[in-house]
Amino acid sequence: MSNMLGITYQQLNVVLFVIVHPSITLILFLKFRKYKRLWTEQQNIKNT
Repeated sequence: MSNMLGITYQQLNVVLFVIVHPSITLILFLKFRKYKRLWTEQQNIKNT
């Protein structure tokens, strides 16, 4: 894959594991918190 992109294996690893993976993890964590909050609010509305 690094040959197709024209970068070295080490540069590809930095892009994937230092930039892309943490970004995706952070986005998914923030979405989880948002939907957990929304779900909790819906449960509170149902219980009252």
